[in-house]
Amino acid sequence: MSGLLVLRPDDAGQVATLHAKCFDDAWSAASMRDLLKDPNVLTLGIQSDGQLVAFAMGQTVAGETDILTIATDPDQRRQGLASQLIEALVKRMGERGVIRITLDVAEDNVAARELYRAHGFVEDGRRPRYYKAARDIPVDAILMSRFLGIAR
Repeated sequence: MSGLLVLRPDDAGQVATLHAKCFDDAWSAASMRDLLKDPNVLTLGIQSDGQLVAFAMGQTVAGETDILTIATDPDQRRQGLASQLIEALVKRMGERGVIRITLDVAEDNVAARELYRAHGFVEDGRRPRYYKAARDIPVDAILMSRFLGIAR
């Protein structure tokens, strides 16, 4: 594994390919390129043998960062890569003065919810029937957040 790197617009193809490997409702390479060009978006990645195996993407607006997506190659899961990315993103956002980090996660994604809880995120809301891709019945989005460096 290589160390953490900041992904750039020319990494959009690898980012989109990995996202498609992880999610039924994958984002296009063009969408990824647009996000990677956005100065308010920070995308951190981890490579193995020159291939992207995990990434986390956060967008900052008005002192808050929303984690847009985190993806880890299914063959590389349970090795702490997502944890490493979350902690790096939290650290960098704290250094930039971000007050709060938010995200949403499918209610049925128990592993991800536990991962976020382990990193200090708390459940604080819900969007009914938000996730629909590859599901017969839509699933609620659980909203989670973590405050950084200040009392809530």
